[in-house]
Parts: sequence; C-alpha cells; structure tokens
Amino acid sequence: MTARVSINSSECFACGLCYVLAPDVFVEGPEGKAELNPRYRSGSPYEGLVPDELVPEAVRGMMTCPVKAIDVVEEGA
Repeated sequence: MTARVSINSSECFACGLCYVLAPDVFVEGPEGKAELNPRYRSGSPYEGLVPDELVPEAVRGMMTCPVKAIDVVEEGA
C-alpha cells in the first residue's frame, strides 16, 4: 500500500515544520517551502507516492502544517 501526498505550494509559507518532523518524506525547497523527497515525486516536487512504511511520517507532516497545505490519501489495499 502507498499514499498519495500533495503539497499546495501557494499555501505553504515555509515554516519548516513538516520537513523537520517528517524528514524522510518532506524536504526544504529553494525558497524554504516544502517539497516531497525526490525519491517519491511523480513529476512535480509537490506530489507523489510514499511507501506504506512512511505513511505515518507523511501524516505527521500533514497534521503539523499550520495552514493545512499538505494532503495525504492512502491508496491500494
């Protein structure tokens, strides 16, 4: 099972909480805004699929985002 992660870059204001608390999933982009770790990207730095073992970390990043700019949706069964 995997999870689709998407980051709304226009909402992100570069607080850094997600990439500090979930560093295997999120990284700091050029302007300090959150991006998905390059290993998990699907063409864009703001979306992709993370493996099952990183879903809890992705959710932690989503839950700590003060502007709710991150979505995590589990896929598969």
